[in-house]
Amino acid sequence: MLANRNQPIVAGLLSLSVAGIVGATALPFNDRIEYRIGNRIESQPAWLVPPKAEFRSVERGYGGIKILLSLLATGGMVMVMLIARKEGELEPMRQRIKGYQQKAQEFDYAAESAYQMARTQQQYKTLLEADDVAFQGEIETAYCESLGIDPRQQQAQLTGTTTLDSVANPGDKVESSTAAAIGPDPNIEISRRTASKILNSLAGINTSIFLAAPTRCGKTHTLHKWLGDLTTRFPQADIYVISQKYEDFPGVASNRLTVFDPLQIEQSMQFLDEVYEKLQTRKSKPATEETYRDRPIKLILEDWFATHQCLSQKRNSAVWENIATKLGTIATVGGQYNVGYFICTQSFNIASSGVADSNIRLNLALLAQGLVRTTANDEEQGSYGVIEQMLNNSNVIASKESRDRLASDLRLLIEPSMSEQTPIILSTIGNPVLGLMPKIDVHKSAVADVSDAQIDTPDTPSRTDATLPEQDTGNPLNLYGKGAEGSADSEGLNTSEALNQSLNGFLAEVLAENLPPVFADDFPLKKHERRVQLAKLVIAQNLGKQKTIWLLWGVKDGGRNNQRYIDAREMLEKLSKGEDNTDAQ
Repeated sequence: MLANRNQPIVAGLLSLSVAGIVGATALPFNDRIEYRIGNRIESQPAWLVPPKAEFRSVERGYGGIKILLSLLATGGMVMVMLIARKEGELEPMRQRIKGYQQKAQEFDYAAESAYQMARTQQQYKTLLEADDVAFQGEIETAYCESLGIDPRQQQAQLTGTTTLDSVANPGDKVESSTAAAIGPDPNIEISRRTASKILNSLAGINTSIFLAAPTRCGKTHTLHKWLGDLTTRFPQADIYVISQKYEDFPGVASNRLTVFDPLQIEQSMQFLDEVYEKLQTRKSKPATEETYRDRPIKLILEDWFATHQCLSQKRNSAVWENIATKLGTIATVGGQYNVGYFICTQSFNIASSGVADSNIRLNLALLAQGLVRTTANDEEQGSYGVIEQMLNNSNVIASKESRDRLASDLRLLIEPSMSEQTPIILSTIGNPVLGLMPKIDVHKSAVADVSDAQIDTPDTPSRTDATLPEQDTGNPLNLYGKGAEGSADSEGLNTSEALNQSLNGFLAEVLAENLPPVFADDFPLKKHERRVQLAKLVIAQNLGKQKTIWLLWGVKDGGRNNQRYIDAREMLEKLSKGEDNTDAQ
């Protein structure tokens, strides 16, 4: 199809070309001369007349005009062919444009139809609501009339029993059993349970763990929770620690802890070499998944960001290359032999874990925590940036739908996290999930990270403050919490039945580790006799000596608290024999 502006041009050229051809064909070509030779008369073009001819007449032709018309006709045909060729090239584009215009018209018509339908539906809905209101009004009016009450004066007929002379009539009060209560947000409770499930599952996984969080966001709490569960479930666990500062790691012997020295890098990383050698030994022997299930070998790399910053300097490039190779081997192969590491760092930099290829991140259990803390001066510190970085990384969470879902969950959890000063945790173990950190009770030394020790959440069944006190390691252990003042609380129960109920309630909380150790200064029971009775109930559970001492005094064998553990073990033996030891300190 020709464009509108080309249609008259082509029509004119074709007409002129046809006229030129017709004219060139019809007109005589050249001058003709009639002549006679002898008695014969002939007619030929002038240039073919014999010399002896006798001329009779001359007839003029139109040779020049015929040639001109032929040239014009030929030129017109050529122009028509060029225009037709150009139009042929443009025709598919015109057809697509026409199709788009047709679809646009269809969409416009569909949108208009949908708008009209929605408008009609809203009108019908409004009419139905109006009909319902009118119908309810009619029913109410009929009901009031059947009772002999004027519908316009209903409020005046509704009288209670409370008067100025009787303001305490129980019949005019709302019973507490029927009063409406605002329940907790189920989504928040689910988030808390999700976080608890994450923390409880860490000790049972074989893969290495990478925990990233800004400073003062509870990394130490998470690490100590994992460490406590690991040493409780696997007493034969072989644990090493490389840290930036000296602090207690419950269950870790002092000879398995080293503080990183940038001037003696190779000596500081000797535990990594030892763990790596043990992995090589296990690899050289036939083994199944169950062979080393109860004998994990773990390397804790605390405050790894500062250590990695030192190792990654140019002058230490050769040393770091060797360290990264060993870390990468532990991360990718160690899980098969229950050998792994637990990295605590402030930066989400997977390359610092020795796994340079981000596509191998499935070999790591990636965790991130975030919290915006409010100080006493109403200043906000911390952030949720590490969690956001992980959510925006397709190598961590491949599915865009999952990333969008978790980003939406994060926005919902930030408000309760800030109001309760509770960290948010992100886990990629299994399906990626977010949760609100529950209350974690850890034994902290005086040199431990104070900022992490201050993080507390009220998510305990008893709703009591179960934060462990910071104890002076230089003073003798107060094994029975002596010196604590008595309080006029539920300990004033007089009947043995009520006392047993109270102690059984505390027993369930202690066994679930939702409260501090029984003989800690901040344990809710303040009277020494009640604590002794509760301690005997704990001993009767037959949890084992190490677990029982942990629940009663919050100490474990090994490390700087070894003497306190020995004292606690002596007190446990006396309690097991029925002695109260009221004079023991």
